[in-house]
Amino acid sequence: MLLDFLDMSCTEGAMYTEIYRQIAAAAAADEIAVGERLPSIREAAAQLKISRTTIENAYMRLCIEGIAESRPQRGYYICKKSERPEKKYETEKETQKILYDFSSQKIDVNSADTALWRKTVRAALNDSEQLISYGDPQGEPRLRRALAAYAFKARGVVCNERNIVIGAGTGPLLHIICGLLKGISSVGIENGGFKQAECIFGDYGIPCKALDSDVNGVKISALEAADSDVVFLMPSQLSKISVSGLSRRRAALSEWVGKKDGRIIIEDDYNGELRYSARGVPAFQGKESERVIYIGSFSKLLLPSVRIAYMVLPDYLADVFESRKNYYNQTCGKTEQLALTSYIESGALERHLRKLRKLYNRKSRILCDELKENITAFSSLELFETSLTVLLKTVYKASSDELCKTALKSGIRLIPSENYGEVRLCFGGIMPEDIHSAVTALDRCWETDFGKTVFRQKFVSRS
Repeated sequence: MLLDFLDMSCTEGAMYTEIYRQIAAAAAADEIAVGERLPSIREAAAQLKISRTTIENAYMRLCIEGIAESRPQRGYYICKKSERPEKKYETEKETQKILYDFSSQKIDVNSADTALWRKTVRAALNDSEQLISYGDPQGEPRLRRALAAYAFKARGVVCNERNIVIGAGTGPLLHIICGLLKGISSVGIENGGFKQAECIFGDYGIPCKALDSDVNGVKISALEAADSDVVFLMPSQLSKISVSGLSRRRAALSEWVGKKDGRIIIEDDYNGELRYSARGVPAFQGKESERVIYIGSFSKLLLPSVRIAYMVLPDYLADVFESRKNYYNQTCGKTEQLALTSYIESGALERHLRKLRKLYNRKSRILCDELKENITAFSSLELFETSLTVLLKTVYKASSDELCKTALKSGIRLIPSENYGEVRLCFGGIMPEDIHSAVTALDRCWETDFGKTVFRQKFVSRS
């Protein structure tokens, strides 16, 4: 145990009394736990550079007061808190037990390749030569090379290792982007906004504007009206993709970004690899590599706890980052980077991705069928493949927050939507065999609270 917390500059009384007082106070505050061993008299004297007699007198006082005890052949131990009034802290309210989790915070055990990932992490931990250095602040070069090849095959992203920057999630990467982009008037965000991005841009004094969107993403008219220098695209928020419509919209975005120097597009391609029924569309970055900052991540492909994301910078921003990267700290652990490198190079990530597409395709069909059949006030639904969510519209006279709160009382966690009578259900974290019982329980709790308050309609669409 270290005694560095003791302030030896206090000289109001005898030194042994001050040592006694500070150790007793630490024990009372639970900063030294009951049963914890104090340093031996010789060790404590060496740590504090004072005489053994002073330490012995302090320990004796602790023993007399019953705060410590001397155990033969073992040393001095804290045996109880000092008689000092305890501070009372408010305890957190007991959390609601969640039976069925339709939030986006988890993945189910069937979708986690935990056995192989553990093996890969163990192999990385055994590579002691690699682990004894801090590593590259831009990310491990070998991982960046592997990601460049993977991103092209999986999403059509055009880059090499010098364009890629690794970070522990989208948030840390956005902080770097804010430092690289200067003189931004505002950021336009499609599909109603992205709270994390809005908060980070706001921290840098950059205002955000929510842009009207349709099935093909941000409307160009809304983008022109906003007069923003940066547009933040979130393709995962698109449901049914019209390839021809999306192609025309992207052509218009290319025209917009090329009209004025300094304009740039940030493409947050969250789970872009996970489309399993709709026709796959490559990332926009492949068409505008010098005008697009691309962001990819692995929270749903691997494990949510594996915080690894990457961004692909245009050449001119990669040059700026290169000139200052030694002033940044790498936020992503080197062990995880080395493990992911091996996981990609061995082909395990591509095999796992194929497995996930089949799993999520099955789960989405089960959930959609169950909602259509078992939600009494069903109106319509919309599937968002890459975000693994279903937007459920009901005819209840209730806000989205009210629907979610009622469900939570029955142990069902949902995602609020923006509109009245709607909720979102993420099927990433629920087991396929639990979907039927979850949906029937959801219908039961809603019918109990809202069954008599529905919008009168001539018919209910179940398509």
